[in-house]
Amino acid sequence: MINNYTAGGHIEAWCTKCRLELGHTIVAMVANAPKRVKCNTCNSQHNFRTKPSKKKRIRTKNSLQKVKVQEINYDECIARLTDSDLANATKYRIEGSFKENEIINHPKFGIGIVSSVIQINKIEILFKDGPKLLVQNRKSGLGA
Repeated sequence: MINNYTAGGHIEAWCTKCRLELGHTIVAMVANAPKRVKCNTCNSQHNFRTKPSKKKRIRTKNSLQKVKVQEINYDECIARLTDSDLANATKYRIEGSFKENEIINHPKFGIGIVSSVIQINKIEILFKDGPKLLVQNRKSGLGA
């Protein structure tokens, strides 16, 4: 398989800031392989990564410890909920404000669970088809 990557080209890569696999623009190449990329979503530049590291490092007083990242399984989360939880799911709106572990009903993606609040205006929701990065707290209407 031949990769035809060039500087300025597009590639799917793991964004270290957004913590999602997203579209990136190749900034630097080394030996015909992408070395640095720029995220098309958050505009941050970082080294090219195809997937996230399975371990995170957390700083303690004495040392760094490796902690396994717990992968969230959609089916397990939904199985823990009752029918009344699903019926009372909050309808997703970009104007809304959501919190972690809140059940969301999206018109296109269906039932999802807020896995994390990334920023005041960005949330990651786990849907059946996988995680999605969505906006929240966006003011509606046109500005004056």
